[in-house]
Amino acid sequence: MSNRDDRLQTVAGGEAEKTPLAPDVVETEAAPVGRAGSVDLDAWLFREDDEPREVAFAEIAGLAADDEDFVWVNLTDYGPDDLEAVADELALPEAAVRIALAGWERPRVSISGQCYLVSVTVPYSDPAERRVVASELDLFVGRNYLVSAHKRPIPFAESLLARGTQNPALLKLDSAFLLSIIIDELLAHFGRLTEEVQDEIEALEERALTDTSEAFLQDLLRLKRYVFAIYRLAGQHRPIIAAFIRPDFPFAGGETIEPYFRDLSERLAQLLDSLEAAKEAVNGAFDLYVSEVSRQANDIMKVLTIVSTILLPSTVIFSFYGTNFDLGVITSAAGFVVMMLMIVAVTFGSVLLFHRWGWIGNRRR
Repeated sequence: MSNRDDRLQTVAGGEAEKTPLAPDVVETEAAPVGRAGSVDLDAWLFREDDEPREVAFAEIAGLAADDEDFVWVNLTDYGPDDLEAVADELALPEAAVRIALAGWERPRVSISGQCYLVSVTVPYSDPAERRVVASELDLFVGRNYLVSAHKRPIPFAESLLARGTQNPALLKLDSAFLLSIIIDELLAHFGRLTEEVQDEIEALEERALTDTSEAFLQDLLRLKRYVFAIYRLAGQHRPIIAAFIRPDFPFAGGETIEPYFRDLSERLAQLLDSLEAAKEAVNGAFDLYVSEVSRQANDIMKVLTIVSTILLPSTVIFSFYGTNFDLGVITSAAGFVVMMLMIVAVTFGSVLLFHRWGWIGNRRR
């Protein structure tokens, strides 16, 4: 490793979190642990006028040294020894390898000589538990090679492999184009998570009109935090993509490759707009919930008010007949009948009046 460059300049991202991610919603990936065994990787060779084919690990250094070749090395569920072995073969910067071997960090773009490191976040979602695991995908990009290293299988691996091995433009546009394909698939994965969230929000909006339980409120608040977490994880890639369309970035500039990254920037903006709309929709569901709770509370208060209003005249009549004055008419059987008729008349009249005013009998659901 002594022959490898240790200089690394971060040009975008990588700064510390101003507000820590909520640990009950977002689980960040830990550093890879050492394990025994040989290097676990897939390596593909791209050569003009030839079909892409898999190659052995021992061949990658020699192939990457030839400008006629382009090599894509993919490391999955790797240990430190695996990445170090690849780094020795391709002379990857030591500082970049240390970053990859650390735990999850915010996305970044760092440069070391003719190689640059792009770290992005792949979210692994658990919609049932309203949790997301933030996993780091590290991309070591050189002139004739790209190394993708991730500690768990990426959810869009099949689509990425198909696009990488079946795209005739890959050899001509080399590593920056493959990098744009990977980021494009990442944004598509974020988009699928957003669509799932939108479907959940629609179901919660309907539920908000009928369910005012404490359990529903907890589900709603947890979904709100879940959507916000995905929004933050996606938004952290904004400076990363912006770095590739800066005029002073030497590795992905020019008229050939720059349009791809401009499209990615627009896709990310649309994705964040969709997530922003999802956040507002969750707030709207919360407003529906509060309105329904208030309506039910008003209905209860209305019933109590009506009952109190109806009972008040009856209480006055009972009080009048319960006085200690010795009036024969009041204490006679005829007086008792008159008292009951008065109570019935007052009660019926009150109910009829409340119905005419629309207080009862016209409740909307």
